Parts: sequence; structure tokens; C-alpha cells
Amino acid sequence: MESKNKKHIIQILPYFPPHIWGLEKVWEDIFLKWTGWKSYIYSWNMCQESKKEMNKKYVYNDWNKIIVDNDNKIFFPSYEIIDNFPIPAFWTKEFWNSLWCIYSIIKDLKNQKDEDIIIITHTRFFLSSLMGWIIARKYKCKWVHIEHGSDYVLLSSPVKNKIAYIYDRLIWKWVLKKANKVLCISEASKKFVEDEFWRKDVVVWHRGIEFPEVVSSNILKNKFPNKKIIWYVWRLYTWKNVWWLCEAYLTLPKNLLHSTQLVIIWTWEDFKSLTHKYTDSWIYFSWGVDYKNSLCYQSEFDIHVHPSSPGWGLATTLLQAMKLWCLIVATPYEWAKEVITSWENGILLSNDSLHELQRWIIEALTDFEKKHKFSQRNKEILQDQFDMKKNIEKLFNVI
Repeated sequence: MESKNKKHIIQILPYFPPHIWGLEKVWEDIFLKWTGWKSYIYSWNMCQESKKEMNKKYVYNDWNKIIVDNDNKIFFPSYEIIDNFPIPAFWTKEFWNSLWCIYSIIKDLKNQKDEDIIIITHTRFFLSSLMGWIIARKYKCKWVHIEHGSDYVLLSSPVKNKIAYIYDRLIWKWVLKKANKVLCISEASKKFVEDEFWRKDVVVWHRGIEFPEVVSSNILKNKFPNKKIIWYVWRLYTWKNVWWLCEAYLTLPKNLLHSTQLVIIWTWEDFKSLTHKYTDSWIYFSWGVDYKNSLCYQSEFDIHVHPSSPGWGLATTLLQAMKLWCLIVATPYEWAKEVITSWENGILLSNDSLHELQRWIIEALTDFEKKHKFSQRNKEILQDQFDMKKNIEKLFNVI
């Protein structure tokens, strides 16, 4: 597919690899696939990583494939005064030097003919998206915002939640109205933006998924022979609701406890408190593993539990479970109700409570033979909704 004008995309991110969230994976997908139209991508990133990481010649993804070199990325120094909220170090010379680089890039492109410059920002709330709007307005560039969230931010106390809510309503209601185009990565995110931020022309754009070849190592099957593996994988954080999953598992009937094994893959904020409470309680924690190894573990799982509470968007691990033929038990949150239909391709819970998790884990173990039927349907859904080429073409057409 060719466009009359070349599309020069400047993506503005709060984080950059080696830091990995879903946001960075969406950036990577766009960067890698857009080159099929011979367009150019410049990425601006506020990054809290060390200068040693910033100055590496290459950044690698999880399969040791080069995704970008220093010619196409510019780092703004930043600090996390608040956890997971990088603030640009505008008081430093490095910040203004990086800003000058952005200005020089845009000026050079505007001097060429038939050039479209598009600013892409990811996720409201981060200051990188606010600054993307400022840059787009100052230099008269088109601005496309991709929203990943589907609820207000939840923090560690009611007071912090109230402050975050006020900040969201005051700043982001205004900013989201100013974008030339708003894309949401799920129907849940679209509804949230329409209802709470009054933007009605939102387009749903599912990011495509490409899965690397996975070779199971049978580590878990050898470690826990003759047991069905129940598992959770990815960040251990409050809204992921892993606490209730652990409690639900430990309150299973004794015969099911003896014939199953709960495995928790990965780490993050709640890791220490979870392991302190549950390490000696029939639960196995893997500690941190890279993406490829987490997929190897995941390929051994029998029942994938998606225990998430409301908030955020696409849970890539859920799509991985669909690909790897796990029997899925999922709360409706983090996009699950858009891809899981109860007793068609998995088991969809009504909420994220302890009772619901316990009840339907028992049901999944009882009706485990439905796994094959569900897996066939999951294969069809992935091909229909999450084909990488198809979804990148949709993004191209929208832009």
C-alpha cells in the first residue's frame, strides 16, 4: 500500500525498551510494520533509564532482533518523583538539546515536498502525551492519540485516587478534545473515552499480535508431575488482583489442591508482599523471567486465570493464552469480555471477587475436557481480529 504523501511519524512515549509494558509493544509494532510503506519514523521518549542504556547503539526486543538504532530515537531525561510517572527534567541542558533535535527534524521535513508529519502519543495521564499536544500545536503537525486505558487510575490510597481523578478530569478532558484523531485499543477504552471525556468520534484499533515460535521446556510439568497447572503471568500489581487469585486457590477443596499447582510468573510491585505471604502455601513463584521464557512456561499451563480488576486495556497475556490453547477463566476486565464468551471459548466471570474466582476455577477443573473446543474458537478469533498486517493497514487508513 502506498500513500501519495510520505508519512513521517514522531511517536512520543513515556517509556522505552528495555522497559516493557503493552504501550512499548504497540510502539514497536507501528515502528516495525510502518516501514512497509517506506515511511520514516522518529521516536521521542521520556526515559528514566540510565545513560548507559540510552547510549547503546541498538535496542533489542525479546528475541534479540534489532528494532531501532540511535538515528531514529531521541531521549529526554526524566525522573520518577512518583512511581511509574516520569517527569521530564526541563531544568537540564539535555532536555532542551533534545527538544531542539525535535524542532530540527520537523523543520527539515517541512522544507521537503509532499510530506505529512504526524505526532502519535500513547495513553493519557503521562506528561509525554501532554507535551506531544504542545509540540503538534506549536509546529502545526497532525496529532493522533492512542488511548490504552479503560478506567481512572487507581493508586494506593483514597486521597491519591482523588488527586489523580481531578488531574485526569482537568487536564485530559481538554487535551483529548484537541487531538485530530483518537484511537482506542479496545471497546472498553472507547466507551470510557466517550462517556468520561466526551469525545464521540473515537475509532477502535486492535493492535495485531505476532507470536514467536515457542518450544516448551517441560520445566513445570517435570517439577509438578501429574498435576494440572493453574497459572497467572505478568505484572504483580494491585489491579491485577493476584491476591484474590491466591486466596481463591488456597480455598479450593483439598482433592483439587492436591491435583493442581498454582504458578505465578513474573514480578513487580507486589512481588515481595505476595511471596512473603504465600511462598509456603502451595503456590510457586517463578520470580522475574524474560518474555520468551515466560511463553515457554505459559505453553505448559492447563488453566489460565485472568483475575484482573477494572482498569487499563489490552492484556496481551490473555491473547497469548488463547494462542497457546489454555483453558481460560477470566474476569470481564482488561478487555477480556471483548474476546471471551462464556462456554464458547472460555469461562467469563461476572466480577473479580474471591467467590467468583474460586467457583469458576472449580468449574474449569470439572469440565476440563472443553479445553479443545474452546481452543479451536480462540484460534478463529485471533485470526479474525488480531492479524498484524490487517490491523496495521487499518491504522494506516485512519491516519
